Amino acid sequence: MKIQLETIPVWDGLNSGSECFICDLVKEAEEDALSFYVGPSVMNPETRIRVNEHGFCHAHWNALVAKKKAQAVALMSDTYLKRTRELLEGEINNLRKAKSGNQAQKAIKKFAEALEKREAGCLVCTSMENRLERYLYTTCYLWGDDPEFKMALSKGKGFCLHHVSLLLQTAPKALSSDKVAEFTCALIETQLKNLDRIADEIHWMTQKYKSENKDKPWGTSEDAHKRGVEKMVGKVRVIDPV
Repeated sequence: MKIQLETIPVWDGLNSGSECFICDLVKEAEEDALSFYVGPSVMNPETRIRVNEHGFCHAHWNALVAKKKAQAVALMSDTYLKRTRELLEGEINNLRKAKSGNQAQKAIKKFAEALEKREAGCLVCTSMENRLERYLYTTCYLWGDDPEFKMALSKGKGFCLHHVSLLLQTAPKALSSDKVAEFTCALIETQLKNLDRIADEIHWMTQKYKSENKDKPWGTSEDAHKRGVEKMVGKVRVIDPV
């Protein structure tokens, strides 16, 4: 399957100086998807059918509410809840009819399984995943195709560990087999260099709270705790795509 390249946003992300520009791009994708589902598309029958069948993960249902577009969320919730009741009707009736502890336990198990199936998949996560796949592929492709990008990536700040792993998994799809090992080594060297940088900044931040260091300059460590967390676990992830 041919993947559409996203060279402009990837180049812009690399030039941003972010601790993980893939995180930033996926966050933009998340915001775009949320805006789509509380925008005019909510009146589109095709959109409503998709929402009724798949819905959103708990994080993105709440993110939609936080957009303060009450009418849009109410419209989606109205038909989604009706569909949920239809799908769970049998399990709910079994819960209501249970006459013994054994029957109740069996009904509870069936209800839990049906609810888990109903809640599986999220349309916002799916939109994020589609964009993420293109960003990962483009990053690997540009590394192999553009010497300027290759050099810039080596001098950059790397990525969060989560997206490093995804980039390594994407490399065999985007690069020729003879370049995969080279890319792997280059990416890990860049990542280790930046993990050392973050570690030094975090350590100096801890030392700054000692009285003898109170008047010494912060350097680049004043927000090191925030950037350290971003480096370790990232700022955003695809949780539960359809």
